[in-house]
Amino acid sequence: MDTTVVYLEDYFADVNAVQKIEVPEFLSQQVSTDKKKVILIVKKEEVPFLSELKITTAQDTYSILLRKSKKEKITFSFDPKGKIYSKVSVVGDLTGWNPNAIFMENRNGIWQTELILNPGRYQYQIVADGNWFLDPNNPEKIDNGIGGFNSLMRVGEVDRSKLPRINANKTEYGNCVGLTIKGNCDKFYALWDNYNNIDTLYYNFDSCEECSCLLIPDVAKKLRRSFIRVFASNNYGESNDLLIPLEYGKVITDPALLEKDDLQKTIMYFMMVDRFNNGDIANDNPVKDDRVLPQANYYGGDLIGVLKKIDEGYFQSMGFNALWISPIFQNPYNAYQEYPEPHRWFSGYHGYWPISLSQVDTRFGNNLLFKNLVDDAHRNNMSVYLDYVANHIHEQHPLWKSNPEYFSNLNLPDGRKNLRLWDEQRLTTWFEPYMPSFDHSKHDVAELCADSAMYWLKEFNLDGFRHDATKHIETEFWRILTQKIKTEIEIPQQRNIYQIGETFGSRELIGSYLGSGLLNAQFDFNLYFDARSVFANDDVSFERLSSSLHETFDYYSWHHVMGNITGNHDMARFI
Repeated sequence: MDTTVVYLEDYFADVNAVQKIEVPEFLSQQVSTDKKKVILIVKKEEVPFLSELKITTAQDTYSILLRKSKKEKITFSFDPKGKIYSKVSVVGDLTGWNPNAIFMENRNGIWQTELILNPGRYQYQIVADGNWFLDPNNPEKIDNGIGGFNSLMRVGEVDRSKLPRINANKTEYGNCVGLTIKGNCDKFYALWDNYNNIDTLYYNFDSCEECSCLLIPDVAKKLRRSFIRVFASNNYGESNDLLIPLEYGKVITDPALLEKDDLQKTIMYFMMVDRFNNGDIANDNPVKDDRVLPQANYYGGDLIGVLKKIDEGYFQSMGFNALWISPIFQNPYNAYQEYPEPHRWFSGYHGYWPISLSQVDTRFGNNLLFKNLVDDAHRNNMSVYLDYVANHIHEQHPLWKSNPEYFSNLNLPDGRKNLRLWDEQRLTTWFEPYMPSFDHSKHDVAELCADSAMYWLKEFNLDGFRHDATKHIETEFWRILTQKIKTEIEIPQQRNIYQIGETFGSRELIGSYLGSGLLNAQFDFNLYFDARSVFANDDVSFERLSSSLHETFDYYSWHHVMGNITGNHDMARFI
């Protein structure tokens, strides 16, 4: 039985306000006793690609669009060509690179397993008796972005020429948006700020297959910013979608008129504070340890250095309207050694070893200085996003000493250390023996960590976060934090908070952290890897980039606010 869970708290601050839920005829529903969730149950095999969930409160009826899952069942086979193995698994994007996730069965000498996958491209390898190798039966391979190759599996690629295509057009009427739909269209939705209240008039354009006029609701004239969203589908799949911004009910046709609070306009500059600009040599205090190479020690960059560059117009002159600032929490004053070879020694210049989650590191400045920096950025029409560390702390943090039960176990039941098991122990693994990972499956721990994040948003008037190590944290934490952000900042203050995560993994894994009650976005590393390969290598076709872009649209929508990057502190810039 196919089911989907809709978390009503993701859409309504008070779920008790919900009076009625209406589902399409091919679905049934079950509302949880606490009214926080509604389970949608598929009753019929025929399900359209787009449908509508209607939720009524005392004030209004809201529409939430439902997208049909495109997943399909396939049989994956590996022919060992007579070689004898006792254990074989397939590992890759489809398993989160966990070699223990999907083991195959030996069926008359052929190893097989059933997979349920979305259409797209999947990098993978075979693991046989502990040995990793490319699939010898599949000639198609792809570079993995780190100097090697993986086998490539293609699943259910769609003929996009059969999908409807929507375009917006100007009309001679100020209260109307012209719309052209090319190709067969079975379902059509036009929403104004989550209300399905847009009247549609049909009329003719020259050379138009099907045209309409969307009448902008009068209520839009009362709001400085609102949006019309348009979707369509047919038996082959979904169209592109449209996002039409309005200012007091009039369509914004010039992107230059959008403001920094319109997230689609955000152009973000990232700096690692210690390596950016030394504005005050008086706070320079590198770790005094000969085992730390100069490159792994503090250079002297600080918040004064960032502030000076804002005042100089450095960022604005390059077209940036947002700053992503690396973690500035207090870090240790001594060095620590990395667990894997070559066992180098490091300082905490990067900021990811917090020993306090309320104080700015003295080598960067102080809390008052950071307040001034944010205020100055706002005066210069720039947003500030702080790199927030919710996954772990450093062992010098008092919380590790006072409440070790708040953290996951370093020692696994099989005797191994739970260190850097990024995929096998994704939600519990430690980065280093001196970096305890929070156990966010415990509600009290998730609440504590969310309250800590809220302190930074409120105390410093931040515009949002870049969240470190997103995939290593339970989604329930993100739901708790986002609920607090909505009820304590966004609704009462009528301002948006932007949350962008960091997850290396499949688009499905990345997308599982996105939604109205979760994060706004994550960095699109899959698109980055494909773009880098295409731009940097003469023998890689632009077809790879085109396919990657469409996979991004399929997972995150056409008007997502994902982070499209050319590099960061983990990935070298290719431009």
